[in-house]
Amino acid sequence: MNLDIKVLHYADETSDKIWAVDPKPNANGGHDVWYGRRGKVMTFRPTEKSDWISLHDAKIRKGYERCSGLTIDRNTNMVVARGDPENSIPNQFWFRISTQVPETQIAGFLASVLNTFTEQFRDEATTLASLPVFKSLLGGSHCGGAELSEGPLAILLLFALRRHLTEQGPSASLSFAPIEIVDDDNTLLTDSFDELAELYGTSKEFSDMRQSCPTADFRKYAIALGAIEAPIDLTVIESNTKAAFF
Repeated sequence: MNLDIKVLHYADETSDKIWAVDPKPNANGGHDVWYGRRGKVMTFRPTEKSDWISLHDAKIRKGYERCSGLTIDRNTNMVVARGDPENSIPNQFWFRISTQVPETQIAGFLASVLNTFTEQFRDEATTLASLPVFKSLLGGSHCGGAELSEGPLAILLLFALRRHLTEQGPSASLSFAPIEIVDDDNTLLTDSFDELAELYGTSKEFSDMRQSCPTADFRKYAIALGAIEAPIDLTVIESNTKAAFF
């Protein structure tokens, strides 16, 4: 059994919480637990309960979801990526969708995106449909995460969904964003695709992705997913107006 620290996440309209437990027994024969708001210093509490699985499963029943690739830094009581935190963050982008956004709207967006993507990139469309974040959204989840290990399509899918919900939201009267996307540091994902593309093309975090998906393909996938508009091809525009030369 894997005895690494188990990190769980829960989010709704008012909560954005982390809970974690160390399966390895502490000095009292119990298990160490951490809890608190994501992005903040966790509260540390050693327990004397010897059955960590019951503690873990109780949180799952309350709606918490497992977070792979994360652990707790015992020196700072902060959630960090496994391995070297300095080189691994962010390792995941988290999303939280307003409950006022109908599941049918999300499902409709996914179906439309998959259809368009299949027409242009048939092989990659299979990968898109198999992504954990795609399946999570299709299953009606209003919160969750997309790990960098899922590849660029996962990030672009969230970026495109945010654009779709912002431009065609469930209600123009909403006083808050219909969807928020943040990294492990609780920093909002940029609204500018140009900034995202630059981050993808130069940052260390995305270096592995660039090996399989060059920045040029990253932009092509973004267009197919609806993350950005396709550029206008001026060569196909017809006009009956004679050009004037000066």
